[in-house]
Amino acid sequence: MFLAAKIRILMKQHQKTKFILWTKNSQFTGWADHIGLFRFLGFKRGNETGAARGSTNYTPITVYDIAELRDAAGDIPVGKHVAKTIQGLAENLSQQDKGPVFDLVEYSLREIVRNAAEHSRGTKIALLGQCWPAKKMAEIIVMDNGVGIAENLYENELLECETNREALKFAILPGVTGVSLDDRLQQDDHWKNSGFGMFVTSRFCAENGLFRVVSGADGLSLGGEVQTEHPWSFKGTFVQMRLSFGDAQRRLDRIDELTDSGKIAFGELLKDHPIRASTASKLLASQFLKTPN
Repeated sequence: MFLAAKIRILMKQHQKTKFILWTKNSQFTGWADHIGLFRFLGFKRGNETGAARGSTNYTPITVYDIAELRDAAGDIPVGKHVAKTIQGLAENLSQQDKGPVFDLVEYSLREIVRNAAEHSRGTKIALLGQCWPAKKMAEIIVMDNGVGIAENLYENELLECETNREALKFAILPGVTGVSLDDRLQQDDHWKNSGFGMFVTSRFCAENGLFRVVSGADGLSLGGEVQTEHPWSFKGTFVQMRLSFGDAQRRLDRIDELTDSGKIAFGELLKDHPIRASTASKLLASQFLKTPN
């Protein structure tokens, strides 16, 4: 998906250049045809994006128009509409329509798609998901073509954010959001963007698999007890989530624990106002060992 997004940008930037798709028959080609990869790139081959029915262990490349999501939400909060929209995808990836495994997948998927719909200022959201039942593991990719995380957080009055890499670290802190204080006061109480979705999802996936976010000129990965910073490049925001759902109920309970600990950490962060990049790095360092770039 990351490669496909880069190719799409390349083709858009060079519209007078003729791009040719060359393939040979293989298991990958058949799978790519089925999930709509080549159509996503812009070539007339294979299924249209979202056309494949999917199965009990994957969802094909699916593209959402952000304006349509917002219009369809009408008077209800966008987050609530997103939850309804992605329910079928969560059922595919968890192989259930209720219970702790479904709740784990639905929470992670909902929070990242919701962030893209509410904050990206882009036009499209694309996602792809796969489940490996024997491994009790799912992987989800969500990306948008918006302005990127840094552009949103530069406007946050609680932060002293000056670089793209700092913005990625701020984005996974508790209570941090790209919504202005005035906008937050106007939001519905239940669906108010408190800034805990990315924090909880990143920590939860890191504990049970992998969380990676790439935006602008940088990427940040959390896995186990290790954080890795990458000099990557992506226009918009790209999120990769890999999570294990063995012992699902215990892991579901962990979401509430992370939320509670995040609220305490946010209170500590606010004692140093505005929150500085050094504070963000220190908090991450207290939980994750940093690897070289």
